[in-house]
Amino acid sequence: MFKYLLLILVPLLYAAGAYSQASVSAQAFAEVISALTATETAQLNFGKFSPEVQGGQVIVSPDGNRTANGSVILGGGTANSGIFYITGAPEATFSIQLPDGPAVLTHQNSNKTMLVTNWVSNPLPGSGTGVLVNGQQFIYLGATLNVGSMLNNPVGLYSGAFNLTFAYN
Repeated sequence: MFKYLLLILVPLLYAAGAYSQASVSAQAFAEVISALTATETAQLNFGKFSPEVQGGQVIVSPDGNRTANGSVILGGGTANSGIFYITGAPEATFSIQLPDGPAVLTHQNSNKTMLVTNWVSNPLPGSGTGVLVNGQQFIYLGATLNVGSMLNNPVGLYSGAFNLTFAYN
């Protein structure tokens, strides 16, 4: 009897399995957006100053204001924040990664150096801090220049490079 029952139930189980499946046609989407680009429109410039006997610091804020600490005396000339023009997909958010260490400014004749530290930006660094309003945004960068004495940092022009990273979120 058990054999006959199995002969009847097994085909019914396979038939029930065939009806418990369903197929559907689905869609997938993707959107390519504009590449994120960054252009330096103004160089970070600490301007003219004299370190005097002890040196100190020259600080340029993201809004371009310049102050001095220590025995540093500010001179005339141009000083300004670094300005960067970012373009990409309209209304996209992006992150700013400031330099993770100091930049070295080197005297063009003597190889004496000064360090740039304490990077600050507007908008602030980190993820999700910038929005490309109509596909564009300006970033303003400030920092602190650490200056030695006149002996350690003789008269002349100092220059150096640093890296910033901008990325979509």
